[in-house]
Amino acid sequence: MSCTAARNVGEEDFVYRCASIPVSDQRWWSLSPMHQPARNFLARCRQSRHLKVLFRSAVSDLFLGGCRFAGMETMHVVTAHGHSAAQYTVFMMLMLRDNFESKNKGLETLRGLEAASALTICKLEFRGVIQGTWTHLHRVPMLNAENLVCSSHACPSRGNMGAIYRHQRCGRGWHVNDGDGGAAHISCVHCRADYELILFVHLFD
Repeated sequence: MSCTAARNVGEEDFVYRCASIPVSDQRWWSLSPMHQPARNFLARCRQSRHLKVLFRSAVSDLFLGGCRFAGMETMHVVTAHGHSAAQYTVFMMLMLRDNFESKNKGLETLRGLEAASALTICKLEFRGVIQGTWTHLHRVPMLNAENLVCSSHACPSRGNMGAIYRHQRCGRGWHVNDGDGGAAHISCVHCRADYELILFVHLFD
């Protein structure tokens, strides 16, 4: 009110790209018609390419009852800007497809996330968007035999990822943290991808 220059700076895109918005607030603002000013603020953040806001919107569109096509488009935009959790989500979407080319692209992404030690934080960020929403809205991905990656009969760990996951979840109580077990010790990248698929589906529990 007292400084036009400061007001004008506050309307710059970079300000909206850096706004700190808790995921619970974004969820509530998006759903409640009583928060129109906040909804306008979120729309301005999306327009300014606020990556976390865009990521959460994409997850909602893909898995919480929105438009899947719009969600996938937004997710690819966020991925192109190097957002790790978006890369993880695209990795999962690729691995859930039945074609060889998609799975190969997914494995490349998995190797990159593992090399950056980014898997745990990606899963926590994804789970943070899903948590606290009504379960009847969840579009839980279906996992079947065609989605599993490792097909080598010579692989000693093939077919054991479900048991390893159950041990991690039931025996240790926290199944997301890769630094505490998980499938990191498995040498077969295809089996590690199978483990991540199983875990991803259970992030919706």
